[in-house]
Amino acid sequence: MGLGGCGKQKYQLNFDGYGFESKKTSYAPGDTVTVYYGMIATDTDYHFSCDDDVSMEQEYDNDHGYVFTFSMPEHDVTMHVSSRNSMEYDPGANFSAETPEDLEAEIDEDNLLFYYFEKEITAEEDSDYKEYKLYEREEGSGSILTLETRNGGAEHRSCCLVPEDTWTYCMNIVRNYGMADWKDGTGLRGMYYSVAFPDPAGNMISASSDDMPEDGLTAFEAVENELSDAWMQYHQPADQDNTSGENGDSADAGETWFCPECGQKNTGKYCSDCGLKKPED
Repeated sequence: MGLGGCGKQKYQLNFDGYGFESKKTSYAPGDTVTVYYGMIATDTDYHFSCDDDVSMEQEYDNDHGYVFTFSMPEHDVTMHVSSRNSMEYDPGANFSAETPEDLEAEIDEDNLLFYYFEKEITAEEDSDYKEYKLYEREEGSGSILTLETRNGGAEHRSCCLVPEDTWTYCMNIVRNYGMADWKDGTGLRGMYYSVAFPDPAGNMISASSDDMPEDGLTAFEAVENELSDAWMQYHQPADQDNTSGENGDSADAGETWFCPECGQKNTGKYCSDCGLKKPED
């Protein structure tokens, strides 16, 4: 819808998705429109588009991220963004020979850097939940502890080492969505989300789905994607105990089993998907 008033008629610039920035929200026909998109996650491919009759130029620089320019037509314009995670699992990327139990035993709660929590809101007392706890470690790495229940079952725990920039990416999402300033939000039915992170003074503060703006769910999804991608990339089930048989083969080699919790096919001592220990025969 065009905006009337004195001078040239102006048309609205709309954004379908978080992360876009522009100096103005409306432009006169022929005005040069410049839009920035700086909410960039690791291992993610982005696709941008707008109205078919708009000729849009796209560039990238380190200060602003993606930069778009086009001439405003005689109608409102909507810009769209879609993303796809491009991370592929690389078994060689695991840089720890420690078991998940060993890593969890080394955790110092005072070194908590970031916390993510989600839970189904149902009439059942034992509704499913998922937690990610990101901790600081020495030597340029961090550790992620996951805690999860599925279908009302027992809690599963697992831990792995991740690169230290995992925390940086999570904090970029927090800043881009202004999560530290959320208050008096619209809330959410059926699910509850929260994150905790340090403020500039180093004190842990939190933001929840009770406080989020109307489209704030996208922020929680971005954080969960970042943490789950890191966990999937670097998690190594404790299925290597260096125990060999007479022929030098692993004692567990060739013994395939299916996880009773999630159905994943495995050959080691722990489920490669949910971390459940192989049931005793």
